Amino acid sequence: MREMSFLDEVLQSAARFHGHLGPFLALGVRAGLRAIEVFGYRPFEMKAEIATHMRTPYTCFVDGVQFVTGCTMGKGNIKLVDGAGIKAVFTVGSKRLELTVKEEALEKAKNAGERSEEVALKIMRGSLEELFEEKLI
Repeated sequence: MREMSFLDEVLQSAARFHGHLGPFLALGVRAGLRAIEVFGYRPFEMKAEIATHMRTPYTCFVDGVQFVTGCTMGKGNIKLVDGAGIKAVFTVGSKRLELTVKEEALEKAKNAGERSEEVALKIMRGSLEELFEEKLI
């Protein structure tokens, strides 16, 4: 039996929070982890704005971000806006991190079908460069 990695454990916990394991959730978890890597875990200072289609499975991305960063609807420090693709903007003070899901990664997530859990695990193990265009300002 294979030992679970840290990323596997985070993804499994996020899946329990969200209700199931899927690639859009995994993309949100990876984006949230990158924001924490850049800013630290600051659930009261960090703000997140997610631009995407206002329908599932795209909005599943938001749950991954909420779970990992602590930016929540209840605290009002996460905002969901209508947009194309998926773009997450994280801010702490005057610093800003923009992560845009690359088209290739988005296509793999959209076309996962019955392999959604397998694709989610691949997203967790893939490189950030394969998943996101990144701008740090």
